[in-house]
This record gives sequence, structure tokens and C-alpha cells, in this order.
Amino acid sequence: MQNICLVLEYIGTNYAGFQRQKNGLSIQEVLENAINLALSEKVKVTPSGRTDAGVHAYNQVVNFFTNTTIPVEKLKIPINFYLPKDIRVKSAKAVDLSFNSRKSAKKKTYVYKIYNGQNFSVFDEDRVLYYPYKLDFDLLNKGADLICGTHDFNAFVRSNATTKTTIRTIFSSYFTREGDYIVYHITGNGFLYNMVRILVGTLLLLGRGKLSLDDIKELLNGGNRAQAGKTVSPCGLYLENVEYD
Repeated sequence: MQNICLVLEYIGTNYAGFQRQKNGLSIQEVLENAINLALSEKVKVTPSGRTDAGVHAYNQVVNFFTNTTIPVEKLKIPINFYLPKDIRVKSAKAVDLSFNSRKSAKKKTYVYKIYNGQNFSVFDEDRVLYYPYKLDFDLLNKGADLICGTHDFNAFVRSNATTKTTIRTIFSSYFTREGDYIVYHITGNGFLYNMVRILVGTLLLLGRGKLSLDDIKELLNGGNRAQAGKTVSPCGLYLENVEYD
């Protein structure tokens, strides 16, 4: 028995999220079917996190147990053969049997891509949020900096979501800009349901002058979800990296 760790990249546009769904095609279902065909063995993968419908990933980490005799360094070749063009295995390696992609993760980094100009490209459709409003970039970063640290993110989770605690620790939070493209970068020890998308929606209101820095501080102290911004589209969200010891 081997414990295999895969690193994937995918475009989430055509899927109902990573986790298997009763009423929609998931990345997990497609990936497990491809592995089953490649290895002639039924497996179940564990992801580092369950990305939502329409969310993309540069480096999603999963693990699964197998009795295959295929050399691990060659595993991605047959698996990729059975995968569609919008899902790809980047690497495969054998890990300790105790490794769990979700439980062993220490940090996760997401990026959210925004187009803040007037000439939105068709090639950015379903990959970048179109947001043509005037934004104060310095104020955006002042707000993003407030996100760092340990806070009660109750105001930044979907209203009907169930979770043991809304306390999370954020290690870095900032915006970068290149021309008309703005990217939000955030690294934390874990994220609540829709948390990054609600944070982005809230910080964009700050950048437009519709919220103040004091409003952000209040929201970070276990504030009310109704006072935060809207949940922005999943199209601009990417799981960038997952870190382990």
C-alpha cells in the first residue's frame, strides 16, 4: 500500500466545485474516474480543500492510497491521459502513510484577480472579475493589512454555513497592481466558506469609499455578515499554493 500525493492545476469553470456532488459534475469525480481507469483500481482522493464551483487552482494537493505497481514518477502520464484538458496532474510522489492533504496542511494561499479598466478582454471571461469602478489602491492595501493576524471572521462566512469556529489566522494580505489588473493575495491557516470572496467584496467597497477602515476593524471583531460586502464571483479566485512541514 502506498500513499500518493498529487499536485493538480485546473480551470473550475465547468465544474460544480471540487467535492463530489449529487447534481453536478465535480473535479473530484472526474479525477477519481481518471485514476481508476489509469490504475485499474478504485480510489478516493482527499483534497487540501474543497474549492467552490467556478474556482480555479494552480496547485491543489490531493492524496490517495493505492496498491499500484506503476512507478510513482510515471503515474501522472496515464492519469493525465484520461483527464480532460481543463484538469492536469503536475506532479506525483509517494508520501508517508500518515500524510493527509487536508489535515497536514499548515498554510494556504489564494489569489483573486480583478480587471479594473474599461476594455475587458473576452479571454478573461470566467477567469477574472470585471470591476470598472474607480478604486483607491493605497486604501485597498491599508484595508488588506488589517486582515492580517488572528480575528473572528464571522462577518466573512456565508450566512447558512456551519463551522465549529470562525476564528482564523491570516499571515499575509495585500494587493498588487499591473496596469488595469489588480490581484489580491492572502495566506492563512485556513479559510471559511466563501471567506476570500466576501473579503474581496468588502475591500472593494472600501476602495470605492463606501466603507471606512474603522468599518473593516469592526467587521473583523466578529461583526455582522449583513454589514460586509457581497460575495464576489468565483471566476477570479485561484488556489495558488498549499504549504506543509
